[in-house]
Amino acid sequence: MSRRQPLPRAVSPFHDETVASFLSRLADANHLPADQLLPLLEIRRTKKTPVSSLLEPLASAVDIPTTTLKLALPEFLDPDTPGCPGAVGRPRSTLHTAIQRPACRRCTSAAGITSPVSCWTIHDRNVCLRHRLWIGDGITRVDEQVDVSRLPDTLKAQRRHRNLITRHGRRWVRNAYRNARKIYFSWMQETADPFDLLDTARRILFDGTGKPPSRDLPFSMVFHPQVVALTGLLASQEWERHAVSTGHVAWLVEQITDRNILIGYIPKERTDPLIQWVEQYFSLHKFVAFHRSRRIDDAFFPREVIPPPRAPGDTGPETRRSLVTPYLLY
Repeated sequence: MSRRQPLPRAVSPFHDETVASFLSRLADANHLPADQLLPLLEIRRTKKTPVSSLLEPLASAVDIPTTTLKLALPEFLDPDTPGCPGAVGRPRSTLHTAIQRPACRRCTSAAGITSPVSCWTIHDRNVCLRHRLWIGDGITRVDEQVDVSRLPDTLKAQRRHRNLITRHGRRWVRNAYRNARKIYFSWMQETADPFDLLDTARRILFDGTGKPPSRDLPFSMVFHPQVVALTGLLASQEWERHAVSTGHVAWLVEQITDRNILIGYIPKERTDPLIQWVEQYFSLHKFVAFHRSRRIDDAFFPREVIPPPRAPGDTGPETRRSLVTPYLLY
């Protein structure tokens, strides 16, 4: 079969861009309806067609090496094969919990891209520190991205979030972050905002259109430092050591106030979201520890990114012993 000719106008892939986003931009650049691009490239794709079948024809269409396109778009990487050069630390797009969000509009503009770009991302990419834009939780369109220069604590929380991953491991911080958000937002639904922080944020923050952010978005941005602080507490094993040795979670409750996560926090009943989380945590870890299966472990605690290669006997940086008996290396 003859080599496909490049399209009249090519576009450069953006780092971690989704295949759908790349196809959309390529079609727009060539003034084609999106549904006519693949037929023009003689590509027949069904729901069962693997995305890898698009690699070579797309590389030919934009006249770039397949290796370049493969490393740009995570869907072309094998998420279960660690150690591929350039793949370590990239988002695993095959996870059912994989996250897609618009790329930072200022980053894409600096790359000469004028249309929106959708990327695979990871849970800790909430602020673009280079451009001080909120690009994380709550953002579904590029024009919703908010300049958070006037929220210095939110910028600091982004740096602290990355430090937590270095200290505790991405797997543990990711699971803790997801639960910390649920717990904290559940608390805040029952708590007044005596300092009018959310209304103030709506008056000083602006999105890409120059308008105040939507009513729900300031919540994620303003209280992001508290969520990250709670994430660090839940991701560490210190609270678990105290709970196992004393039989209660008084130390954990005290730390929430001491670390200014929620001042004066006292759980009033077992329906408190933190108490429920602790019970679920021990129940889940006992279940995983009892089965002693790496497959079970990966099912409940999936890796968010492609891991580095391991030497024989190397347990990896995210391995730690559970304090729940029987012991199991996670």
